[in-house]
Amino acid sequence: MKMSIMSDNSILFEKAKFKMDKGILFCEFFNTDMCQRLHEEIVHLYIQAMTALCNGNPTPFLIDVRKTTGTYTIHAAKLFANSPELKRVRISEAYVLDTNAMKLLISSYKRIYEPLTPFVIVNNLEQAITFCLESKKEHDTVN
Repeated sequence: MKMSIMSDNSILFEKAKFKMDKGILFCEFFNTDMCQRLHEEIVHLYIQAMTALCNGNPTPFLIDVRKTTGTYTIHAAKLFANSPELKRVRISEAYVLDTNAMKLLISSYKRIYEPLTPFVIVNNLEQAITFCLESKKEHDTVN
């Protein structure tokens, strides 16, 4: 899997881009192969990139899957949900999507594997950013 560090706040993979901006970790996935499944080996690389960009700081995740089709393996889903590294930094998740299929996939993932982290599913970036900024403000106020 090819990885490029574009700058101190951005890491690009073949089918994903991670960027820290405004205190939000932007995660953009772009897979157009319907038969492609996200596997555990790739998730490990993504987690390393995500935690490096968060630099140990609790961070809201904005996950943009509008350019994505396909699915994930059970092991990949469990790893994203239960990774101790991500649990330390993930304070909320805002999913941006534009298909019912992806909404069903994300809703199932959250219900089955990761129901504890506050999340929202929206169809535009502005709503997702607002949710992330509000959840960060709330987290910072409490802590």
